[in-house]
Amino acid sequence: MDLRYSIPAVLIFLAGAVQVADAQSSSPLEDRQEIRDRERIIDGLYNPRISEAGTVMDFVSEVIDAGEMDEDGGPQEYEFRWTNTGGTPVSVVKVTTTCGCAVPSFDRSPVMPGTESSLKVTYHPKGHPGKFDRRIFVYTDLSGTSPAAVLSLKGNVRAASAPVWLYRFQMGSLYLRRTEIRFEGSARAVERIMCMNAGPSPLTVGVETALLPPFLSFRCEPETIPPGGEADIVISYDPEAVPVRMMNYVPVILTGIDLPPSQRTIKVVFGSGRQ
Repeated sequence: MDLRYSIPAVLIFLAGAVQVADAQSSSPLEDRQEIRDRERIIDGLYNPRISEAGTVMDFVSEVIDAGEMDEDGGPQEYEFRWTNTGGTPVSVVKVTTTCGCAVPSFDRSPVMPGTESSLKVTYHPKGHPGKFDRRIFVYTDLSGTSPAAVLSLKGNVRAASAPVWLYRFQMGSLYLRRTEIRFEGSARAVERIMCMNAGPSPLTVGVETALLPPFLSFRCEPETIPPGGEADIVISYDPEAVPVRMMNYVPVILTGIDLPPSQRTIKVVFGSGRQ
């Protein structure tokens, strides 16, 4: 069971069940008992019983305080080091977390008795402002049903001055809602892509005009985006200027961004089929 996804779902279900119990129970005592039972279940999900096999994993620290980080500062990696204090080899077979923003990575190779190893957790602060305490559940080949260790990564994310979490794609300091648009049919059409300048300096966004076909036009409104400012990339389609043989898609290469062309390209697709 992947706790990154199952725990929130179970909590929502149990919260709803408690509300139903409050409305339908015939006795206040029964209500309180049912709530206590559900609280124990919820607590068990976040604080499961450690398997006896977990006693051989001696962690330098089971809690890492990440301190302060910025929401738009990029992912941060943290390392939990441990030693096998048992008498047989131990392999980590699975690591889950209580949030997809904390991504674990680990080596499945057997760790010999007396040998040290580690697992890493990369925290993605984007879209997660405020204090956090993410649990990391470590499972070994000695017990696959109960975790051998429950670790904690906590800290505080300073909220970004601009809503960068609304933008899924990044080209340097330019954040975009999407990097692909589609035109269908033979009518004139216009598509807009919302974007934001997440950098500390004004950003002037243009296009490689020499590579832009005559049936497409480009503009950015405004052309120069102030730090933290939002804008629209506007691409217009004129079917009357389309050549006899039409390509399936056109790369629109932006300028003003210090990246290779392949990393500052918007894909314009024609027709209903995906590439």
